[in-house]
Amino acid sequence: MAPQSNSPPPPDSTPAKGPWLWVALGCGGCLVLSTAALVALVLLIGRTVQFAVGPDGVKTDQAPFTFTIPGESEGVMDMTMFGMQIIQVTSTDTPPSVLLTMGRLPSYLQSSADQSSFIESFQEGMVGDETYQFSLPTIEERPLCDTTVAAIVQTGEYQADQAIYAVTSLMATVDYNRRTQFVWILAHGDSAAANVDQVFDSLECQ
Repeated sequence: MAPQSNSPPPPDSTPAKGPWLWVALGCGGCLVLSTAALVALVLLIGRTVQFAVGPDGVKTDQAPFTFTIPGESEGVMDMTMFGMQIIQVTSTDTPPSVLLTMGRLPSYLQSSADQSSFIESFQEGMVGDETYQFSLPTIEERPLCDTTVAAIVQTGEYQADQAIYAVTSLMATVDYNRRTQFVWILAHGDSAAANVDQVFDSLECQ
């Protein structure tokens, strides 16, 4: 009978499969998922956010309304973001005789309260500084896109370069093709009220 060996068995050459291996694999998977999610987010934002400034970038033929502004005018901003569209057009004088802001609200702003809150916040962001002083708003019923809407009208003053200009503001919303569209007309100067009326009367939904 062959003699028994007392030498220890040879070490196992199979790689260890301890918990750190699974942690490493798990972190690698998380990294891949995070990278994929980041790429998907960038692609989503790139497809849902469009922004253009200046006359060459603003496409007024895609605006919520057709319009006529007294004198010469040019595009200022064209922004589409997460279902919301905002286009601004201004007259070319300084300060602008007319600043026209138009937009389409996204479907997730369904309630009148949400829509009013968004529009008011946008307006305050534009004229919330001390250079504008407005009177209390009044509500006027006006025709727009084959219906009657409640237009919010304010008058006041705008101060710039030690000069004071009369100001008239009009804001209104209308439902068209299952979307809510809004318009805000801000006019400066002695003809501010007349210019607001002229621009508003020229609006047609599209």
